[in-house]
Amino acid sequence: MDNWLVYVLPPIVGAIIGAVTNDVAIRMLFRPYAARYIGKLRVPFTPGLIPRERHHISESIADTFVAHVFSNNDVAELFLTDSVKEQLKTKVDELLGQLGSLLKINDAMLGMAKTMAGNYMITEIGKIAEHVGDDSDEIKQRIQEKIDELDVATLEELVMGFSRKQFRHITWFGALLGFMIGVVQVLLFQFILQVG
Repeated sequence: MDNWLVYVLPPIVGAIIGAVTNDVAIRMLFRPYAARYIGKLRVPFTPGLIPRERHHISESIADTFVAHVFSNNDVAELFLTDSVKEQLKTKVDELLGQLGSLLKINDAMLGMAKTMAGNYMITEIGKIAEHVGDDSDEIKQRIQEKIDELDVATLEELVMGFSRKQFRHITWFGALLGFMIGVVQVLLFQFILQVG
């Protein structure tokens, strides 16, 4: 019976240690949320990595988002969707229709004025939207501010929400690695016994 435990116990203990240490390491990314102190000395590893480096992380996320996800052209396109263009033309048509009846302008002239004014409005708003899109620093700053405003628990839930499966794989990988180390220990122990 004792002989059996010598072979089984190290891999099982190694798997448990591997899983627990990886799980603790993942949790330590976020926790504790605030620094802990013993007297005037700050306890090492407090706060967690993400709360401690939060500003730099939000800055990196904002830079990446603007560079790869939501570029300047996307901002302009966001303002000038087909739906927005149609709504603008409808509003211009309504306004010019009211002005046309007040000024007693004939239908042909009014139609031409509506078309010209609608196209002019869309072109000018497009230029304004592109100019707003050119100011990527402002967009980055707004994204960074939004991330910085989140409390750490909400930020943790966001990150864990889309990474939970990957973090679970990391925990299981720790268990597998710990198990393999336990097997290597058993094999080394057996080799040393046979040599010695």
